[in-house]
Amino acid sequence: MKQKGKQVRIASVLTAAILLLVGCSSNSDSASTDTAGGDFSWMQAEGSEINVLLVSHPFVDSIEPLLADFEAKTGIKVNVETLAEAQATEKLLADLSTKSGAYDVFMTSPLSNWQYATAGWINPLDKYLENSSVTDVEAYNVDDFFPGFLGANKWDLKPLSGLGEGSLWGLPINSESYLLAYRPSVMKEKGLAVPKTYKELIAMAGTLGDGKGSRYGLITRFDKYWDLPYLTFGTMLASYGATLIGTDGKVAVCSQESIDATNDFVSILKKASPAGAGAFTWSDAMQGFASGQYAMAFNEADLFAPTYQDPKQSKVTKDIGYAVTPEGPAGRKAGTWLWSMSMNSATKNEIASWLFLQWVTSPDVMIKTHLNGNMNPVRASAWEDPQVAKLVDSWGETPGQYRDVVSEMGKVAQILYPPHPELTRALDVWAGAIQKTYFGKGTAKENLCSAQTEITKILGL
Repeated sequence: MKQKGKQVRIASVLTAAILLLVGCSSNSDSASTDTAGGDFSWMQAEGSEINVLLVSHPFVDSIEPLLADFEAKTGIKVNVETLAEAQATEKLLADLSTKSGAYDVFMTSPLSNWQYATAGWINPLDKYLENSSVTDVEAYNVDDFFPGFLGANKWDLKPLSGLGEGSLWGLPINSESYLLAYRPSVMKEKGLAVPKTYKELIAMAGTLGDGKGSRYGLITRFDKYWDLPYLTFGTMLASYGATLIGTDGKVAVCSQESIDATNDFVSILKKASPAGAGAFTWSDAMQGFASGQYAMAFNEADLFAPTYQDPKQSKVTKDIGYAVTPEGPAGRKAGTWLWSMSMNSATKNEIASWLFLQWVTSPDVMIKTHLNGNMNPVRASAWEDPQVAKLVDSWGETPGQYRDVVSEMGKVAQILYPPHPELTRALDVWAGAIQKTYFGKGTAKENLCSAQTEITKILGL
């Protein structure tokens, strides 16, 4: 997710199963990656130099102090470039598409990798994991990853195929899902209970403000791009039973479930948020709630909690609770976001690149990054680490509330849409239809059905 500053997140445990890893071909100038195996050495690429592209994020703050350890351990020089997400994506696309190999490894997500893998721009990683010559197999312990997080980085190259099957294209480094953050003092003042359903939330939305403009009812991001239906509002869409592709294999953006969710979403914001709500970014949502201007953060990222809990950044540190997202007609569901690390298929430093990927996603290093602010964990060992647990157990209205809520959301969180190289373009169109509805430019049905026609063409269905 797009973040600044140090923030702590706790892992959402997804349900997808890890299938057996399969060997895949890769280009190699520096060493053999045959699966026969042999003696592993961290020094086998000594004298190499790799370029790593990272996105501005708490992960960067957490890993930079540890890079000297990797260089000493391996004899490999690491050059790191850190850019804002949009700029990083632009530079990475230029490098990958021209196959220049300027960046050996980079920070990415399954969503982006659906495009990169289809184009042949990234190396599948299975062959390295299976080879004891290049992987310290026992110490790395691939089975320690939460199954859904590893599985979200696995698919074959057939568009709209399922996740968890096929080649492994990235290794996860952190995750997020979504929850409700609320002000217990406001709920008590209004005589309200935390809403368990969207119907209850709609009913109370207009009552949460103070009527004076100094405190509004709720806040959430409302970007006009793909992340609107993919992330926070995607959580509500899924809970209404709405989906991108219907059971008949056709685009279902203007289904009744999608229309109902959109109308209810707009209704909530109109009742409880200021006029600018239609343009709020994730940063606006996080900072808005932390400022004390809102009674509730609606279906926002669990990773915002460290900001809420930090008295240097938040006015609600002593007045905050956490709850699971509401249930919709289809129950409680949630999206998730993953950051991962991948290898450029044009790298000329294949083994050195793999050693870095292996090191940065190893159990010990992952725990160190989490303690430095990179959360949520994607490995079970990090979730179970007592130092990591200590960071969050005091968060919430009651002891352990945050941990319990995030764990509960982890049971339903998932990547909501199947792999497709044009998915972001399709979701941009969907987001535009939702925005038009909010701003009164046509009805939800008109806008969503128009979007459905366009998305059908984009996805080739």
